[in-house]
Amino acid sequence: MLNRKLLLLAILVLSLSPTVQAADDTAKFLDAMRARGHYELALDFLTDAQDSRLVSEDFKKRISYERGVTLLSMWQVTPSAAERDRLTAQIKAELDAYAAANANTPGAADAQQQLAGLLTQIAARDLAALEAKASPPSDAAEIKKQARNKFVEARKLLQDVEKSLVEQLGKYDKQLDPKTQAKEIADRRAMRERLANVRRLVSEVLFFQGETYDAKSADAKKLYTQAADEFQALYDKYDGYGVGFTARVKQGECYLRMGEMKKASGCFEDVIVRGAEADVFRSQVTEALALQAEILLADKDYNALLEKQGQWLTTIRPPELRQPDWLELSYYVAEAKRAKAADPETKDTEKRKLKTEAFDHYTAVAKLPGKFQNDARQILATEFEGVEADDRRRVKTFDEAMQAAKDAIQSMNAAQQTLPAAKRNNPDGVAALEERAATGKQDAIHYLDVAGTLVDDDTEVAKLNERRWLTCWLYWQDEEFHRSAVLAEFIARRYPEDPQASGAAQVALASYQSLFNEAIKQGSDAGKAEATKLKDLASFITRRWGEAALGERAFIILLDFSIRDREFDVALELVNQLPEDQRAVFQARIANAMWGAQLRAASENDTSVDRAALRERAIKLITESFDAVAADPASADVLATSALYLTLARLEAGEYQQAIQLLEDPKKGPIALSKTNNPVASRAAYAAEAYKAALRAYVSVIPPDTDKAVASMAELEKAVGNGNPEKLTKVYLQLGVQLQQQIKDLQAAGKTEEAKRVSEAFVAFLDKLNERGSSDPTVRLWIAQTYYRLAEGLEGDASAKDVRAQYYSSAADSFKQILADENSGLAGGRLLGVKLLYAQTLRHAGKYEEAMKQFEAILSEKEMTIAAQTAAAYTLQEWGETSDASKFNEAMMGSGPLNEKGKHVVWGWNYLSKVASSVARTRPNLSQQYRELFYEAWLNIAKISYLRAEKGEDKAALLKRARKQVADMVRTQPGLLNTPIRGQYDDLMKSIQRARGEPTTGLKELLEEDN
Repeated sequence: MLNRKLLLLAILVLSLSPTVQAADDTAKFLDAMRARGHYELALDFLTDAQDSRLVSEDFKKRISYERGVTLLSMWQVTPSAAERDRLTAQIKAELDAYAAANANTPGAADAQQQLAGLLTQIAARDLAALEAKASPPSDAAEIKKQARNKFVEARKLLQDVEKSLVEQLGKYDKQLDPKTQAKEIADRRAMRERLANVRRLVSEVLFFQGETYDAKSADAKKLYTQAADEFQALYDKYDGYGVGFTARVKQGECYLRMGEMKKASGCFEDVIVRGAEADVFRSQVTEALALQAEILLADKDYNALLEKQGQWLTTIRPPELRQPDWLELSYYVAEAKRAKAADPETKDTEKRKLKTEAFDHYTAVAKLPGKFQNDARQILATEFEGVEADDRRRVKTFDEAMQAAKDAIQSMNAAQQTLPAAKRNNPDGVAALEERAATGKQDAIHYLDVAGTLVDDDTEVAKLNERRWLTCWLYWQDEEFHRSAVLAEFIARRYPEDPQASGAAQVALASYQSLFNEAIKQGSDAGKAEATKLKDLASFITRRWGEAALGERAFIILLDFSIRDREFDVALELVNQLPEDQRAVFQARIANAMWGAQLRAASENDTSVDRAALRERAIKLITESFDAVAADPASADVLATSALYLTLARLEAGEYQQAIQLLEDPKKGPIALSKTNNPVASRAAYAAEAYKAALRAYVSVIPPDTDKAVASMAELEKAVGNGNPEKLTKVYLQLGVQLQQQIKDLQAAGKTEEAKRVSEAFVAFLDKLNERGSSDPTVRLWIAQTYYRLAEGLEGDASAKDVRAQYYSSAADSFKQILADENSGLAGGRLLGVKLLYAQTLRHAGKYEEAMKQFEAILSEKEMTIAAQTAAAYTLQEWGETSDASKFNEAMMGSGPLNEKGKHVVWGWNYLSKVASSVARTRPNLSQQYRELFYEAWLNIAKISYLRAEKGEDKAALLKRARKQVADMVRTQPGLLNTPIRGQYDDLMKSIQRARGEPTTGLKELLEEDN
């Protein structure tokens, strides 16, 4: 235990010095080399960086610090004591030099922390070596004393770091403005987290001082007692955070050392019970369970151990298989199962099961270095069938190791190449081949690692690069892309003339591509570092191997990333480097991306994008390249996209006749292309977009061509598939949204008359369809929904009040007819959706009583329909605001018929908030959705307090209540500040402040109070 705990402590000390860590690519590249053990490469890199123009000046200023950190990482894996002593002197020199050059700065504190880590590691090594001896040597007491002194010195250094962090935090203003000082707030938060961890380390070093005394001595007890008190203080200060939970575990470990088992188990139980449901506390819970297992095993309480620790062990995840706490937990569970299996009262069938499971646990522990590895091996050898011996051949020279690695790779390749045939013809032999391939890969990695230890001054660079190449290739095979990327890029850049260089460049490019693809799965903002590295490497490859296929691939990657990152000028500059006759298709790709970017900006309401400028450039580039792209058979996919976007551009510009001409072009028009085997246009989705554009054009042109619009609608139904009403409904809804957006764009451009004409033409088209009385329920539903969307689009326009009422009336009539038709084909979720839309239409028309009858009917049948519950609450709230103030109470507390439990089927905001809170807590897959519903419910609870105050009820008290409701939400639910609803909370707060005669600062007032 001592060995493992000390090493972990040293690692923690070294991992908490972020001040001098940069976010630039240079630091990331250096960190990757260190993380993969390429220390010599890292030191060479730092030497080169001193004079490199590609390295930032900020990074150059901390090269001595980075050298110290790199040497310290090398120290950790150096087996020779003499070599470690030599490295120790170098580490101290580098870190002392950095601290001296940066006295009284955060960087100096970082250097002190690294020195504390070094002292801790030296003490850990010495104590681990002492612990490994069969019997204590004569100088054991002196070794422990020296280790103790190093801990004392390390604790002092860490206390200095703590003092420095407190001083740095004191320089921040007590109140920071989230709008203008977001970075300062984030930096302060990070520094507070670091301070908490440093305080924990200060106490952990004290604990390990106690470990250097005899466990039962008064000196040990004194240190354990002091450490326990410090951990208690940390637990009280940081309760509910990772630092607090870790402190509680360490406090329990202090009591464990002092033999106070009840107190120890209580500490562990606190962490287990409170942290088990939160993934963020998983490591603390596992450590607590492992330590508690030690107590349960000593008490022979095997059933309790298996029920709690055994159950937790079943949740182990692949990345945790090698972690010390999980290995220790596996060992304790194995011990409990072995003991249960030996119990005469255990049934024979249960004994066999327990013994088999214990064998699996022991085997997992025996395979990996750890506290119980030797114990597990001994048990397997004496009580089970034993473990297989290592039959790898011994090598003495670099060349022998390399040959052994190549032989292993050949064996692996042979097995992998035989596998496909075996799966077809000899399934029974597949398992053996897979095992052979895996063994070959493991042996190859082993021998390549051994070769690395046999390098001397006479080893040729070509042979070193061959080893590096084989190593990075195996990393690539094993999908360890970060390792393969770093090593392969080193070969390509440092030795571009080497025979392995182009292959290495290809592996590096593919590795970074894989890393990027994996990163972006985490979200649209992820993968920035990987993208930067990939673009930089692609640029290097383009310059170095530009004429080769590898260079062409790198060029395409550069272009794709420039397009992806919306660096359109960069992309066009790349294209302009090509021969003129090769530019058109790439120019069109960029233009299509520009058009797509402005469409996304519109759908995401991203005002940071100048949509008009992007559209103008895209149209110009598409127009310039269109004929050349149309004449190139190899560019059919680009042509299809360009033709559709150019059609949409003409529609947006009001050039309806030109849009129709392009749509109907027999060779390059979207309609004609949709009927060919074009790789893009032949898709049903493309045809649907083409016919939606056609329908818009025929409705908008002067005079409207209603017959062609109806014909386009029929073709649209064919393209989507008549047998798929849900999909067809979705397409029609999209069409309605597009037409509504077209009308809005015309209004925004000041073309009010044209907007009115298009709107009236579209309504006339809908009226004509309505008059024809389509028997297709999907079409009828679309007509009703489109009336609804058109009315919705006129919200806020006082001059359009009568028109909006007419549209809502038409929508309500249409919905009512559909619901009255027994042959509508509506059922289940679709029927419920139409009923809900009908109720919403009545609500927006101000027919609240009729709307509530519909909502009550829906909720009497499907009470858990959250969309209906929310809409019903809004209906009652709007009813209260416009005419009947008594409805405010129903909006809060519910209304309508009672269910079998005696509760109203319409819940109201109060009960909605409780349901949302409960679901958010217990259903992880729905937590975000219901958390936002919780925010929305409380927003409206506060708003009702405000509205009641505005209507003359106990104004002062209600405004005070509304303010408190908003304040409580902002303070207890900080997550709402990162959601769109923040703006509504801010607006409500300003309204409350205005009503109270206070400055209208909104949420800023509350946030300043918190800061």
